[in-house]
Amino acid sequence: MKKNAVSEKISAVVVTHNRKELLRNCLNGILRQTVPVNHIFIIDNDSKDGTEDMIRDKFGDNQLVEYRNLGKNTGSAGGFHEGVKMAYERGSEWIWLMDDDVTPRPDCLEKMKSYGHISKCINANKVDPSNKEYEFMFEVIFDPSICRMTFMNNISFKNGKDFAFVNVGCFEGMLIHRDIVAQIGFPDKRFFIYSDDTTYGFIASLYTNVIFVRDAYFDKKVSFKNTATPIFSYYAIRNQFLLKEYLKKYGIYNARLFYLGIALFAGLAATKQAVRSRDIKIPWYVLRGLFDGLRGKFYQIGTHRK
Repeated sequence: MKKNAVSEKISAVVVTHNRKELLRNCLNGILRQTVPVNHIFIIDNDSKDGTEDMIRDKFGDNQLVEYRNLGKNTGSAGGFHEGVKMAYERGSEWIWLMDDDVTPRPDCLEKMKSYGHISKCINANKVDPSNKEYEFMFEVIFDPSICRMTFMNNISFKNGKDFAFVNVGCFEGMLIHRDIVAQIGFPDKRFFIYSDDTTYGFIASLYTNVIFVRDAYFDKKVSFKNTATPIFSYYAIRNQFLLKEYLKKYGIYNARLFYLGIALFAGLAATKQAVRSRDIKIPWYVLRGLFDGLRGKFYQIGTHRK
């Protein structure tokens, strides 16, 4: 272990919503780390299932644990915005981000932190309930002709190394240094759900070598969700216009072709998701997302747990 592995202040940020048992497992996993954290910020999107009582009963005597209920569901983006802000303002040097449905294995943070001399934005691997690895990290191309992300093949470790360079991130285990947060700001809470972490990782990749570590594992306690829902379909379209803001900022933008590309993307998404789910409301939500994006109206509709 490197000497500086425990000398830097590390804070964990966990965003939760109505999943107190999953949250309990996640917190126990954080507290069992071979490299200890200095603080745990629990950001609650207004759970109604007794989450606060569970934290008080199980972790109330632990000085590392700090709980904050936001009073409303702000989605994953809002939760991580608040959590990163709190950790940053408290002087954390490294901020470890995770949803409540993942549990880090005991040596996860130690393995991630050992790459701190290579990267200031480090992502971990995940294993599903059947012990199968998720291949969730991608390289993406931000295509100026359509102004949105084009996902490439999953990254591989054929180079023989235990890590790979990527240009996206995931809030199921991202470890990010405060120097990067200082440069790119906090996660954009306007996303609510969908593409918030991918975009944050992309922006980070402009300032550091973002990496994906093969042998640092989280156990994901629930399977990936069906995204063929009206709410997800809405944000998948609407958030393309948020992404456009960032691509314009960094000079990856073609206005004329963007609108053609987004129209095609919306049509394909509406058809594909409606067929997959047999939900006739999805085309309407896609159109609503398109309309709100065009107007620059990035308010929250409905509530949804990430």
